[in-house]
Amino acid sequence: PQTEALSLSLPFSRPLSVLLRWRKQTTPSIQTRRLPHCTARMKVGFLGLGVMGKQMASTLLSKGVQVTVWNRTASRCDELVKAGATALKTPAEVVDSCDVTHGMLADPAASEAVVFGDNGVLSAARVGRSYIDHSTIDEEAGQRIFDAVKGKGARFLSAPVSGGWRDAAKGELLFIAGGDRTLFDKSSAAGAGMACMGHKHWFVGESPREAARAKLMLQIMMGSMVGALAETLALTERAGLDPTQVLEMLDASAMSNPLCKAKGKLMVDGNYAPNFQVYLQQKDLRLTLALADKLAMPLPITAAVNSQYVAARQRGHGDADFAAVRDVYNDKAQSK
Repeated sequence: PQTEALSLSLPFSRPLSVLLRWRKQTTPSIQTRRLPHCTARMKVGFLGLGVMGKQMASTLLSKGVQVTVWNRTASRCDELVKAGATALKTPAEVVDSCDVTHGMLADPAASEAVVFGDNGVLSAARVGRSYIDHSTIDEEAGQRIFDAVKGKGARFLSAPVSGGWRDAAKGELLFIAGGDRTLFDKSSAAGAGMACMGHKHWFVGESPREAARAKLMLQIMMGSMVGALAETLALTERAGLDPTQVLEMLDASAMSNPLCKAKGKLMVDGNYAPNFQVYLQQKDLRLTLALADKLAMPLPITAAVNSQYVAARQRGHGDADFAAVRDVYNDKAQSK
């Protein structure tokens, strides 16, 4: 895998049956295709088996890694256990039994609960144990976790990921890391955990702050691009134009990019089976705006985009793919 330092530089209406189609599709099952083995036989822990965490743990299994898992809802461990994982009852048990434990939680509150709660990570943290949190959380939460874990003699790395569950299934996630440099070097080396789950790794600083901030820079762009695309396609339909044809024009232009190509098709089809959910994108924009407020920097575009995703949540799309922001613009108006 490639590792490099990163310097932060900022350049610069459908029928209800269609709308609800995504709800009929279940959370993606783990991908069981066998991937090339990691070079080292390891025993690693994994905490949090949502859409992303479940697939990341599955990818480790597919590469020959011994995986021990925990999830708050224990039944979510069952499919991974059938694939060869071991399930334990508490985060502390997982950390105690593994040299390195990875976590993928929904938000800062969940990340801190797993660390500081009863029988949490901190209960078992000690010299010789390491914890890597892949959640997108605010820098203050990351620093609290870093200080607490380090205070117990263990190592901690904040390493949020970029990519969806399909990228996780292929071992093609991107990792943006800050914290313990030794742990980063060890986990991103060929055959190690992050190397198994992703193909690009950046170390951006020796505290969680830089990792949290760098990840939010990506989320600004991603949320804004998809929000602008949603507005473009909504106006396209209102104007009586063919949205598929407009997408073809965009794809043939200098504005072509894989994100808009993929999300544009979902918007046209009304297929919002979750890859990355609305509530998570909006959470990341909310964290971005909080950072900007802390730094006394206005972000009018990001604030406007955030309001799009808030509106999508209000319409009941919180658990849908964030392409569902398109349906914020649905109404019964006819083209003119």
